[in-house]
Amino acid sequence: MAKSSLILAALAKDAVPRIDFHQVRRISNGAAGHYDSALLTANDNSYFVVRVANSAQAGTDQELELRALKALTAEVREQLPFGVTRMVGETKDEFGTSVYVYEYVYGNETQIETVQADSSLSTSIGKAIAGIHNLPLELVQDAHLPEYDVAQVAAKKVAELDRILESGKVPAVLLGRWESAFEDISLFRFKPTVIHSRLSSETVLQADGEVTGILDWTSLHIGDPAEDFAWILGTGLYELSDSILDVYRQNHRHQDEGLRHRATLYNELDIAKWLLHAIATGDEDAIADATSTLELLANDVETGAIGRLAISQPVIEPVEAFETLSAEEFTMAADEDDLEIIDLTVESVEEVEVAVEYNDNKTRPIELPAKTDNELF
Repeated sequence: MAKSSLILAALAKDAVPRIDFHQVRRISNGAAGHYDSALLTANDNSYFVVRVANSAQAGTDQELELRALKALTAEVREQLPFGVTRMVGETKDEFGTSVYVYEYVYGNETQIETVQADSSLSTSIGKAIAGIHNLPLELVQDAHLPEYDVAQVAAKKVAELDRILESGKVPAVLLGRWESAFEDISLFRFKPTVIHSRLSSETVLQADGEVTGILDWTSLHIGDPAEDFAWILGTGLYELSDSILDVYRQNHRHQDEGLRHRATLYNELDIAKWLLHAIATGDEDAIADATSTLELLANDVETGAIGRLAISQPVIEPVEAFETLSAEEFTMAADEDDLEIIDLTVESVEEVEVAVEYNDNKTRPIELPAKTDNELF
């Protein structure tokens, strides 16, 4: 059962007794999301988010994110050209579930399809990604977060393709396209870096043409930098992609010839994985959407509307050559080079729960009414 806004406010006060709140706004309904959460306004008009996981998986994800946020020390955050939330207090609810209060990160979702090439926002996106990738590897290693080398990244992606192959639900032309990409060893010559791994229109926040913050640090790890570009390359907006990549290359210390191709590959694989997940959960609408997207992609491949994923010239070999591709081969190649507002001061509150679905790992700017003299916690 979802926690009410007043209960969340009371838990937040218990977690950070030094802070007085005078308003609370629910930002999740607890039914569709993985968290019960609310936006709190303090007496000094600063903002905080209180969040409680309502599933075991959400609890695990929250613990992983906390580990990543602790690794992003004040010194590290100074190197990043955007804001990152900070946990300011914690407590337990009546069931012993952890309750956390975080600083609020300002900004709107970045609808990547609407971003103009060579704009201040596209420039800011390129710098933001470079800022993450320039972080020292020791930051992740010392926090005991995951680390994957080139061979491990490749092996993991090949395993994903194996599951897609076994499903029999993906057009053959796409399977051949992806197999050819993995057969191109030169595509996987990259230097593992610190990556966010969950960058998307929902986790990258912006305002006034600048990236203001990035949310959801659950999957911070060392891996393939191309993963952080899949959401951009998936738009098919080549001028935008070029402008962001150009800024990135100017601000990142390592060059990567295959980054664009791998990012495109990962985005396409994600569509297939979305289809498999929809089938497993019986979500007919998602199945239809994913199937349609894959069919359109297959048509683009067949008509030549989109280019090849491989860097080197294609080599005609039997399918068995792909099936015997090993992690060691990758290692050798790598070695070569409207919302509810509750005034908490009102003695009698008729609380109306409004089911507004949000991504639980983000907040949105909310226009607040002018504070009155009697609005005290």
